[in-house]
Amino acid sequence: MNTYVVCMDSSWVRDSQMFDIAGLTDDELADIDMYSADSEDKWHDMEPTPFIAVIKAENEEEACKKAAIEMRYDPRCLFAIKVSE
Repeated sequence: MNTYVVCMDSSWVRDSQMFDIAGLTDDELADIDMYSADSEDKWHDMEPTPFIAVIKAENEEEACKKAAIEMRYDPRCLFAIKVSE
């Protein structure tokens, strides 16, 4: 059996944002209120690739099907990356 990392294709994800911490010191990061109006300019749209599971399977298709059952997603939205044999 092979080991696969299964993820969701980013085209199936909508309205995602991340808080940009680049340039902030650890102290600033600990003290910042990321939900305040003053921090609004730190939020940026992004296209994430959500991690779903690590699955042992014979091939990519089987890995996606197993992950879909385990995590209750449609396997057509998933892809698998082989990480070991």
